[in-house]
Amino acid sequence: MSEIARAPSGCRVGSSHHRSKLTSEQVAEMRAIYETGGKGYGFLAEIYKCGTSTVRDIVQYRTRFAG
Repeated sequence: MSEIARAPSGCRVGSSHHRSKLTSEQVAEMRAIYETGGKGYGFLAEIYKCGTSTVRDIVQYRTRFAG
């Protein structure tokens, strides 16, 4: 069984959270694509089937710190 990622408060975080739609691998890939300067929020949102604000928060490290 895989290890469950938890915040210091004990809450599940990252892809182990029950409402997570993206895997940690997808988050890392999204950040890599964005950081190379190739694609914007809208393009990434279409590829990963999520909202542009979700993409923004992930690539700016506002969310998914463990991912």
